[in-house]
Amino acid sequence: MCSMDNEITILGANGTKGIEGGTSAFLIDASNVIDAGNLLRPMRESTAEIETVWLTHSHLDHIVDIAYILDSYFSQRKKPLTLRGLPATLDAIKKHFLNDLIWPDFSKIQLTGSSEMSLVYHPIEMGKVYQLDENSTIEAYITDHTVASCGYIVNKNGSSVLISADTYDLQSTIDSVVTNNSIIALVIECSFPSSMQALAKESKHLTPELLFRALKPIEKRGLQLYINHIKPLYEKTIRDEIDLYKSTWKVEILKDGKKIHF
Repeated sequence: MCSMDNEITILGANGTKGIEGGTSAFLIDASNVIDAGNLLRPMRESTAEIETVWLTHSHLDHIVDIAYILDSYFSQRKKPLTLRGLPATLDAIKKHFLNDLIWPDFSKIQLTGSSEMSLVYHPIEMGKVYQLDENSTIEAYITDHTVASCGYIVNKNGSSVLISADTYDLQSTIDSVVTNNSIIALVIECSFPSSMQALAKESKHLTPELLFRALKPIEKRGLQLYINHIKPLYEKTIRDEIDLYKSTWKVEILKDGKKIHF
């Protein structure tokens, strides 16, 4: 059953940075987000209230605004920013991004007027349910991408939405749905048109044909399907192909600012 509080806001829905729209970011509540592809523009000074970024993987379109929310609102922050993700994801950020070469290593910089560091890292465990507040939890599951990656299942008041992030093989997503009856909505990527299946396979992304073929085992569950991560150059073709292949699925293509109720 949906509650008035069961809401996730899409901050960035695109598969790449463009003139309009940002890359992957989901606002769970005032202090928790999944990914950081587009935080600063939609949230502005509210980004100073973000306490935890739950990362799906280390690609730039999912992490870029970590740099800017620490930099732009540093003096307003009262608590450290916690990055949570797979150990390999956190290691990649430490070594190749927040490393004093590409951007300052904020894990060595104290918060203003505090002995705490402004950034901390905490690895996640697969299968562990993390409490966000009294009525909300988040759980990671492994996905299939070119680097170590995971998706998340967000539960609020007993109802859940599954967010796959970037992936190619959907078997772990199917398994999660089959074993978790609380899931009533899916957010799954679809980056390329079906004519680019070879590139999709190489880059570990989905096309409409691949997506709906993979989802066949759970089609009768009656789940709401939200699609994100479309490459803007191919949006018209992908939209047409989604209509062609969707069968009985209830489908909505996400845009920045969209609120998911579940």
